[in-house]
Amino acid sequence: MKRFPLLFFLIVPFLLSGQNRWEGGLLSGASFYQGDLTPSAASTIREVRPAYGLLLRRNMGQQFSLRANVLRGTLSGDDANYNDFAGRALSFSTRFTELSLLLEWRLAPATGSRLEPYFFAGGGWLQIAPRPEFLNQPGGPPPKGVKEDIQADYARSRFALPFGFGLEYSLNERWALGAEGGLRTAFTDYLDGISQAGNPEKKDWFGFLGVTIAYRWGTPDQDGDGIADARDNCPALAGTAIHKGCPDTDADGIADQEDDCPLLAGPLRGCPDSDGDGIADHIDQCPDTPGPAFRAGCPSDDSDGDGIPDKEDRCPHQVGPPARQGCPLLDSDQDGIEDDRDQCPLVPGSSANAGCPEVVGNTEASYRLLFEPYDTGLDEQHRLLLNALAAALARQPSAFLLIKGHADEQDTAGGNQQLSLRRARACYQYLLQRGAPSRQMHFDGYGDNYLLAPAGSDAGRHLNRRVELELQLQ
Repeated sequence: MKRFPLLFFLIVPFLLSGQNRWEGGLLSGASFYQGDLTPSAASTIREVRPAYGLLLRRNMGQQFSLRANVLRGTLSGDDANYNDFAGRALSFSTRFTELSLLLEWRLAPATGSRLEPYFFAGGGWLQIAPRPEFLNQPGGPPPKGVKEDIQADYARSRFALPFGFGLEYSLNERWALGAEGGLRTAFTDYLDGISQAGNPEKKDWFGFLGVTIAYRWGTPDQDGDGIADARDNCPALAGTAIHKGCPDTDADGIADQEDDCPLLAGPLRGCPDSDGDGIADHIDQCPDTPGPAFRAGCPSDDSDGDGIPDKEDRCPHQVGPPARQGCPLLDSDQDGIEDDRDQCPLVPGSSANAGCPEVVGNTEASYRLLFEPYDTGLDEQHRLLLNALAAALARQPSAFLLIKGHADEQDTAGGNQQLSLRRARACYQYLLQRGAPSRQMHFDGYGDNYLLAPAGSDAGRHLNRRVELELQLQ
């Protein structure tokens, strides 16, 4: 039975599962005694004796550790050290062995600090071997109670309750130094083998002050979540494997560091949306009623905000004036003149001619598209003009469009001829796609034969890389 405590306290730490860091090391310091032969706390210092031991620690996260101790030492006391008890002439020496299991609570260290303070408490098994000296008096009878203490039958194995405070300093990833001090009570007045001859009303105590040196091994897991720091995206916060070690406090499937509302579960970046309008409750001014984003999630009878109620608005999702029943102004031919004022709404023209093109000879209007070097693609501005011309041709069967491609002088004559033809063909094919009849169009390429600007300058070349569109009436 006496071997059971030793096996218990050595095996329990190994039964705890997890990937936490282990530490093993040495204890070295001094034991001291407070009891029948030390009249005051200050006098305890005179009875300091060496003590030593072993420790095995398992870190269970940032704040808690479980530690097994084996501590051996000597306790002593002698009335000869104190004038008040010199006549009593009692003394003792006790060898002790303590096996204990301690829970350590570590205070959060300052950021970047290697020093960790901790408190500890636990339980243990204490084996004592007191050797009291009762009959050292030079003369006269022994003190009262000596006979009772000599005949006393007290247990040499006791339950002990250790508690105290310590500091641990990390030298590096593997080694740590520490210092700690603690008290023990075994709930007995016979740590010194003396009770009735001393102070039977008061239990004995003893303590330990010393330093520790520990070596660390195992897989580092400082937050104790079972995910090694090397694979943990949040090594200082306990989390789950599905989030690579990071916590998901509200269990909405979104890790806290990516969750805009880590304490409230929801579908919008982790935030709730009670009315389902796509606007998270914390920025929705009407979280229980659906509404558009431009109204901060609140409903309205004027969806486009143009001042015309939806029931009277022909275009409830487009801003427009009351004169058009809420529909926007249109400029179909993109000539800068709204259709309401444009007498030729499908053919680009000038404001001086009420939106219609000005007639010059047989040409109703002439337009020019400019291109980048060696480019034949159509950009957005090109397409807007071609869209208007396609609509004009479809609306006016008598109209005819000449498409003339040109190039600058940078390539060979043959290369420029092909490039200008490809530019004209690109415009022709786009007009066909937009519904312009093929019989009303003709395209050709003229290479660099008709330059608008002298060769040799960038500005001149820019004008020469063009397609001319001549709309004619027949």
